Amino acid sequence: MKRVLPAVISILVVSAVVALGAVRYSGFSQSRMDTEATATSDFDGSFSLTDQYGMHRTDKDFRKKYMLVFFGYTYCPDVCPTTLAIEAEALDKIGPRASHIVPIFISVDPKRDTPAKLKAYLSSFDAKSPSPRVNFIGLTGTDEEIARAAKSYRVYYRAHIDGQLRDSDYSIDHTGDVYLMGPDGKFVAYYSQGILPDELATDLVEKIPG
Repeated sequence: MKRVLPAVISILVVSAVVALGAVRYSGFSQSRMDTEATATSDFDGSFSLTDQYGMHRTDKDFRKKYMLVFFGYTYCPDVCPTTLAIEAEALDKIGPRASHIVPIFISVDPKRDTPAKLKAYLSSFDAKSPSPRVNFIGLTGTDEEIARAAKSYRVYYRAHIDGQLRDSDYSIDHTGDVYLMGPDGKFVAYYSQGILPDELATDLVEKIPG
């Protein structure tokens, strides 16, 4: 039986494919050259944060699995939900192989992204892989913890807060790449903003054992 993602996710993916070329992303994406350079030198990939269930998690908790890591925030209007939807569809496409992957969403907005907020937000993107089911892990923490995690991935982020707006009304520029980390915790690959679900699925199949 053909597996179908929730309607909201499918709509997001279709909209993204049509609009990504025309929409200006209010954020920052590292260049391919910069990312590859750091990946082969001092790319760390470590973190020590709190997941959507209130549990303390580190990168070492996911050894023997591949991690698909993306930094963003739940109030992001376009790129974050689109990227998560693309990840979810790609994982759905690769079937049982998805059980070797842990998709991880690290918030760069700890002020608003509480564990409860992450839990509710990510439930819409959980991939419906055959067995076992693959669920997104959402991570948040203190400002200092998030800063350390971002530094370990060479991720850029910066909040734009207008003094005339309420504290909850602000946007955050951030790196838009997705990072694939190996079972040993080392960098494997990264995927630029705008990759299509089929492209991501094809590359994951090439890099991850069945």
